[in-house]
Amino acid sequence: MDRSRPRGFGGKIKDLGKFYTFLDKWQPRNLLDYGCGKGIILSHINEKYPDIRCYGYDPAIQMFSNLPASPVECIFSNDVLEHIEPEYLTDVLQNINFYSLKYIWLRIDTLPARKKLPDGRNAHLIQEQPSWWIEQIQKHIAGRMVYTQLTHKGKFDVAIEK
Repeated sequence: MDRSRPRGFGGKIKDLGKFYTFLDKWQPRNLLDYGCGKGIILSHINEKYPDIRCYGYDPAIQMFSNLPASPVECIFSNDVLEHIEPEYLTDVLQNINFYSLKYIWLRIDTLPARKKLPDGRNAHLIQEQPSWWIEQIQKHIAGRMVYTQLTHKGKFDVAIEK
């Protein structure tokens, strides 16, 4: 176990940059945390914004393994896309596009992860610069990017309005 992460990966609240600024502006009725892991950030959003109906989706976690029955106004995805097998990225981006009615917030890590997969690969299977991510997003997600920011820690934030 990584002692700096006593609750494991996906088990702590992270700095989400300008996400809350956009959530305050957008005021969606419902939100899907796409790739929510154990649901820690999802619970935090639910507590901070009790008027937003929050759903979680993560196929690796049984209690979050099903997508909602219908699309939601806002998709939130934090540190997920870089973990997708490259051959499935198009499908995942198209799925995010389908399930979002109005807004999408993506945070993508552009740097290598500290963790390795059992086969020795870096846990961040896709390590690309923001320009590459912008191209992929524009190909597969309808809407207008209203905000992009690369943080000093390599986190690339993208806000999209449909």
